[in-house]
Amino acid sequence: MNQPLPSFRLNTFKAVAAWLDKTFPLPLAYFCKGWLFALEDAWIASKAAAAVEKGIAPVKPLDPVVEPPKYHSEPSEVKGLDIISLTNGFTRIRQQDTE
Repeated sequence: MNQPLPSFRLNTFKAVAAWLDKTFPLPLAYFCKGWLFALEDAWIASKAAAAVEKGIAPVKPLDPVVEPPKYHSEPSEVKGLDIISLTNGFTRIRQQDTE
């Protein structure tokens, strides 16, 4: 199983990996470079997510304003037992399976 070693994509991480090779013994440098490789992946992912969030922030709509439900009460035939109803301004549409 001759797997090629992973290569770093950012110059800063390449420079740190070269410094690790020069400074530490091979097993310790190998372990640190593995950790550094995972750190580089997380760094790139976070930078990409931040760039996407910054790009869609002007386009993303604001939180929708939902009106509170309307309360309606009317007297009934039974004393003390009114007919009460609540209505809201939004509807929910369910999609039926087309199978």
